Amino acid sequence: MNRVVLRPTRARVVVYVCAAAVLVTMVGLAVALPSGGPHGWGVGSRLGVVLLGIAAVYLLHRLASVRVEASDDGILVANVLGRRRLEWAEVVGVRLSRDDPWMLLDLSDGTALAAMGVQKSEGERAQKQAREFARMVQEHTAVPGHD
Repeated sequence: MNRVVLRPTRARVVVYVCAAAVLVTMVGLAVALPSGGPHGWGVGSRLGVVLLGIAAVYLLHRLASVRVEASDDGILVANVLGRRRLEWAEVVGVRLSRDDPWMLLDLSDGTALAAMGVQKSEGERAQKQAREFARMVQEHTAVPGHD
């Protein structure tokens, strides 16, 4: 099996467009701020505005970079706040119910792990990705000779 990457498409486009708008706005603001007068903005303050914009872009990038990567070696779940590598055998269930914002992986330790790379907002595409991922889990965890 080649590496399979599941990620949202519409959300990524929206987030990256917003990130570009934030960066352009913050750089424009830094240039447009007044430099004269009793409360003028110096170079350090302007740089701070740009750095704030860069920090916002980084956070938006983290939001857009969520994904689930599957390969024969295992699974990588990359969410906004962290990444987790799983063995196939650790996943005992896959669900994307009507009330879930993203796919949830039921793990062998009794916990559930959000897999934000498959988002309910993607509609039928998300359902298809969840079904495909569940099929991959079943393939990789099937015991030979036990159908």
